[in-house]
Formats: sequence, C-alpha cells, structure tokens
Amino acid sequence: MNELEKELAKFDSNLYDKSELVEVKLNRLSPDSIMSAMTKSANPFGALRTAKETYEQTSPFLNLLSLHSPIICYRARGYYYVVSGFFTFLAFQRYAAQYQTASERVIRVFLLGKTPPKSLRRSIILHSLSTDLLSKCFIADTKKISFYLRTWFNHDPGKRSIFQSQEWLSLFPNLNSVEKVAEYLSVSKTELSRSGD
Repeated sequence: MNELEKELAKFDSNLYDKSELVEVKLNRLSPDSIMSAMTKSANPFGALRTAKETYEQTSPFLNLLSLHSPIICYRARGYYYVVSGFFTFLAFQRYAAQYQTASERVIRVFLLGKTPPKSLRRSIILHSLSTDLLSKCFIADTKKISFYLRTWFNHDPGKRSIFQSQEWLSLFPNLNSVEKVAEYLSVSKTELSRSGD
C-alpha cells in the first residue's frame, strides 16, 4: 500500500466520526481551489446530455437534490470549500444567479471535521468528478470522457497511461488498463485510447 492509499484508508475509516451535517448559507459556499482549477481546464457541465433540463431547478427541488447528491466541504476562514458534489453545487449557483435572495438561502452540507491536506483534497475531488463521469454516466461521448480523464489525472512518468498512475489506481484499482475501462463503460477501446493510450 503506497502513501496515498494509506492516506485514503485513514480518511475513510475516520470519515463519519469527524464529520457532521450542518446548515450553511449559499453565499458562504465556494469551490476548493483544486476543484476550481480542474473544472476550469475541463468542465464537464457543458458536455452533459441533460444540462438544460437538469439544472433549471426551482426552489422546491433543491433540498431534495442536496440529499440525492450531497455537497461535501471543509471550513476555512469563514467559508465552506466544496470538495465533492460538484453538480449539486452548480445547481445551487445557477439558482442563486436567478434569484436575488437566493444567496441567503440555507442548505445542508456534509462538513468534514478538518481541512484535508492538499493530496487528499485532490483525491476526494478526483473521486467525486470521475465517479459522476464513469458510474452515473452523465456524459455519453467516449472522446469527451477520455478528454476529461486525461485532463484531470496525472500521467506518471514511465507509465503507459493514466490508468496505471498512482492517482488512478488508488481510486480504481481494478480498472488498470484502457481495455478494462472501455469494457466497464461498454465503449470502444479505440475511441477511449485515441488521445494517447
């Protein structure tokens, strides 16, 4: 087990003991700097099949949405920084942009007991974004899936692809080749690997 895997295992074993569900005003929520950088370079929102219908939410459905896909964050300097629940966070941002009083709206978020170190925050964010991409299948285009994964994950020197990188294997140890990822997604290996594997 490498250091990253040990860090993730420790985080997982203590997650419920040191976290709580809290009420937070929308204007106190902000994306973590790592999440901002990752989604700026490759923002999956624009590629969603149902972006328009899914995110034009009205107020009564937002509380339900926050339970379906909760926002996970940590507190620092009076703000709550989001590390998981990117699409839910976007829905609330869009809602706040439509209604002037929305920034004062209180929502419930899952608050981590302390600020995770940078490497752990990156892993949490990678897990959140890539799980939405791979398991919830928000995006159907294989080339776009390939683009997002290759932009978000580091390609370790000497490794054939991101699917052999330490970051990837710490989150998806059984999907350790482009063939296995393609089979898991039921997509063409050729299109998935076209960008470099």
